[in-house]
Amino acid sequence: MATTTPRVIHARAYRDVRKWWTIEIPELSQPGPNSTTIVAVGGAVTVKSIPDEARDLAASWLDVEPGDVDVQVTVEVPEEVRQMWEDGAAAEAEARAAVQRAAALRRQAVHDLRNQGYTLDAIAAAFEISHQRAQQLATPKVENA
Repeated sequence: MATTTPRVIHARAYRDVRKWWTIEIPELSQPGPNSTTIVAVGGAVTVKSIPDEARDLAASWLDVEPGDVDVQVTVEVPEEVRQMWEDGAAAEAEARAAVQRAAALRRQAVHDLRNQGYTLDAIAAAFEISHQRAQQLATPKVENA
């Protein structure tokens, strides 16, 4: 017996005023009275129950078994909060780049002094770091393959 691939459906979930979760599946809609559109809407009590509730809603709407649909839910948050998250991600990426640049500059400083004949002990004393740290910085960085 051949198995069929479940139909992929996209849904959105958001908190309503009662602190429940509202689930909407915009692609499951039908014409309603007075030129309106009726959209598949359901609810969930907890965020963990959203996927099951969304799948059951889609299956009921389509009159199929729940296993015949794969509902991918996007949990929505207020736009200003989403922007704050994205700003934080951008700042984190910038910070990582700055840390990498700082490490490269420190390695280069140690390599330049080594090329000028400084010992690791002299480098450690000049930069107020341990001998072991000077040795780490003097060792060529191995890139991940």
